[in-house]
Amino acid sequence: MKPEIKQRLMRTAIFCAIALVIGMGVGWVQISMQQARVMKPGEKAAGGAAPMAGLSIGGPFTLSDHDGKSVTEKDYAGKYKLIYFGFTYCPAICPTELQKMSRVIAALEKNHPEALEKLQPLFVSVDPERDTVDVMREYVRLFNPRIVGLTGTVPQIDFIKTRYRVFASKVEDETNQDYTVDHSSFTYLMGPNDELLAMYRMKDSADDMYKDILKRIRQP
Repeated sequence: MKPEIKQRLMRTAIFCAIALVIGMGVGWVQISMQQARVMKPGEKAAGGAAPMAGLSIGGPFTLSDHDGKSVTEKDYAGKYKLIYFGFTYCPAICPTELQKMSRVIAALEKNHPEALEKLQPLFVSVDPERDTVDVMREYVRLFNPRIVGLTGTVPQIDFIKTRYRVFASKVEDETNQDYTVDHSSFTYLMGPNDELLAMYRMKDSADDMYKDILKRIRQP
């Protein structure tokens, strides 16, 4: 592993430990929430419609998984998909949300392994210029082996961001030598037919998500 990648992953691991006690007010969440009405855990859209009026969420994509394999939405056909969009340089929010996803996976694995087999957790990069396949592979290993990291070219990532209505924007630092990425922070639950079932917010706990996901997977 390259020293710079190792150093950054070690730094991220430290942030993972402290992120749970960090409260952050994030302005870009408000921007995203103005664009969409977020479905709360357990809330059903009227008539089975998507929770965003007039908007379709999800659909075809082509990306690379963290092993370098080219994948499309068809590789996960028939599975429920738990999807979070973020980036590996994210100092606190992304590690916190991926830790939350990991706790959901662990709870399902312990209590309802049959439900977990129907679920595919995905972490999609919004920073493809830095989040290479190798970087994504090392990063997702910090959380749970069931999480698949997805990255791609800039056009590929821009396309899936559009499909999922993800807000993401580069923010240069004062030296113009580095940057961060402001982005919306929702975890999507997609059904086996690629339909949007729920969007979980940062304030939704792992237990909230676990109960809601289990209920939806076990519905006849």
